[in-house]
Amino acid sequence: MDSITQATLGAAMGHAILGKKMGNKAILIGAIAGTIPDLDVFSRLFLEDQIYGLVYHRGITHSILFTLVASPIFAWLSLQYYKRDLHKSEITQGILATWWFLFYGLIVGGLGFLTYTSHSLVAGGFLSLFALGFIPLIKTLKNNYAHRELISYDPSFKNWTLMFFLAFLTHWIIDACTAYGTQIFEPFSRYRVAFNNISILDPLYTVPMIIGLMGAFFAKKYPRQRFWNYLGITVASLYMVSTFYGKSVMNTVVADSLQKQGIEYTEYITYPTILNTVLWQTTVVTEDAYYYGMYSLLDKNPKVEFVKLPKNHHLIDKYQGEEHLGILLWFANGYYNLIEQPDGSIMFNNLRFGMIGLPDDSTIPVNDRYIFRFRLTEKEGKFSVVEDRDTDRIKPGEMAQTLWTRIKGK
Repeated sequence: MDSITQATLGAAMGHAILGKKMGNKAILIGAIAGTIPDLDVFSRLFLEDQIYGLVYHRGITHSILFTLVASPIFAWLSLQYYKRDLHKSEITQGILATWWFLFYGLIVGGLGFLTYTSHSLVAGGFLSLFALGFIPLIKTLKNNYAHRELISYDPSFKNWTLMFFLAFLTHWIIDACTAYGTQIFEPFSRYRVAFNNISILDPLYTVPMIIGLMGAFFAKKYPRQRFWNYLGITVASLYMVSTFYGKSVMNTVVADSLQKQGIEYTEYITYPTILNTVLWQTTVVTEDAYYYGMYSLLDKNPKVEFVKLPKNHHLIDKYQGEEHLGILLWFANGYYNLIEQPDGSIMFNNLRFGMIGLPDDSTIPVNDRYIFRFRLTEKEGKFSVVEDRDTDRIKPGEMAQTLWTRIKGK
């Protein structure tokens, strides 16, 4: 999922394991631990071609092996860090205080993005929240973080290991719940585990944990801190469980709709739209085409109306064996179609991530509605793949309004 969610979940795990001994420091340490697996994104700086990023992101650092091996290593390093009193230096305190400020800004800015709106009043509200929270944050950091002497400051190796283990484990578990998927069996297999039960951005999962952490951060006594943190974790976890129920309902509606409409299919996937788990999407595979549709759990009639999408798989027959194409095919896992462009290039559309707008939306050309797509070209006998980053066709404000209207059902 997104970085805000991963840092928040890691922070919650950090406080749950180390909070009694380290107080608010455990929140920041957990947030850092929760983002460690995503440092694999920096591998893109050393890649010959950015297409390899599809392979290396959510790869080995999101695996079971990494969780088991790296947890005790990071635990030992952390133990040495505190045993040698490196945490007491003014430089370290300044760096960590800066991290706190950035974490706060990330949360406030992230909430603004998650509730994106074109109205300047709401945008100004989030800026005001950031400004008003700055002074109390600095004061709290001074009293409860940088200058606070803890009663016990000696987490054991076991405590450290468990904290990192849970931070790494929960990181790839929730990543595996998204459509992007996670290679949890690396380096033994590149199979991507994807349960498709939650969007990569869902404030209803993230916000309860943020509230819980804020309550824990400002509470003075540990029992109260623990209560707030556990409350946030519990509410978020219950919401995550509920997403599987929504997916089950969607699966039933899709199967019933396909049968009633006489569509013979080989397989299908269901996945929620961005920011919620009420409005769901489906991509259906048939022998000669794909079908795409939406259904809201609030719809009065349990039915999915499909639009037919061409496969055109023959367009890449002559490129079979090309390494970059192989990566796209692996990542799409059978859910892709091809559209030839006027300039002779081919657009490779990954159908596991849905489309822009509603299935019956005629205001956007069908060829421009695919969210995740790559342009395939051949010049002077050289085959190349470039991700299409034409973001002008995506208007967040309009898209949010359209989705909200559809979420409410019809």
